[in-house]
Amino acid sequence: MSRFLLLAAIFFLPACTNFLFVPLNPLPVTPEAADISYEDIYLDTSDGIKLHGWKLHAEIGRTNRNKDVKPLDASAKKSGTIIFFHGNGDNVSTQLPNTFWLVKEGYDLYVFDYREYGLSQGKAELDNTIADMELMIAYTVSQLPDDEKLIVIGHSLGGSMSIYSVAHSAHKDRIEALITIEAFSDYHDVAQDILSNSWLFWLFQWPLSFTIDNSYRPLDSIAMVSPVPVFIMHSKSDEMIDMYHADRLFETAKEPKSFGLIDSNHSNVLITRDNRQVLFDFLKTLRKP
Repeated sequence: MSRFLLLAAIFFLPACTNFLFVPLNPLPVTPEAADISYEDIYLDTSDGIKLHGWKLHAEIGRTNRNKDVKPLDASAKKSGTIIFFHGNGDNVSTQLPNTFWLVKEGYDLYVFDYREYGLSQGKAELDNTIADMELMIAYTVSQLPDDEKLIVIGHSLGGSMSIYSVAHSAHKDRIEALITIEAFSDYHDVAQDILSNSWLFWLFQWPLSFTIDNSYRPLDSIAMVSPVPVFIMHSKSDEMIDMYHADRLFETAKEPKSFGLIDSNHSNVLITRDNRQVLFDFLKTLRKP
């Protein structure tokens, strides 16, 4: 029996080590589908890879919070600037249903694809993706006026990676808040959680989970995000990332921190008005003098 387990582990090892990234290439829609002005961005990495992203321009001449579109006064200003790190199996296009409304609320929105996703080149691996996220943060900060800070939002894998990125960023002093949505706390634990749901991998969940690189473990970095405020959003109905991940992250994070309980599956988090309101209520606290 032990020999069978060893052979099975060796056979399935390559699939397990790469499960963190499931690149999605097609861009089925652009922001134009939501009547949003945008521009393409291309970043060059230090190893010669070209990364693609979008800047979605804030709507500050009108508001869509109600059905009626009403003009704003001439002194209206944008609400802020957000960089959004999407989850696995997504790209800049497919995440639009979760984020386009932020532009309607007056936020400039930057979204980038990791290596191998969308129009970005290269091979998706954890080390280079973490490094690329710092490049994305640095570029976005460089586009801001000196008196404006950046809001970082990450969903799922993007949320977990953003914890490490913000905690260790050279631009941490230019970050106004970190918001994680359905993030996990530990790469080994989430791998074991997912493998345990499969009859094929159930017997191998523990040894295979340790093939995942845990160097960027979110639970080790979350306390280092302080004094940047942390807002953790999670749903008890999430079918992929168990609530204990959010509980551990919140418990370990230092002040200032807050928690937003939402009701959603794992992917379509910000489709509902109620969940959007949870995020929007937190964003409003950042706009207070």
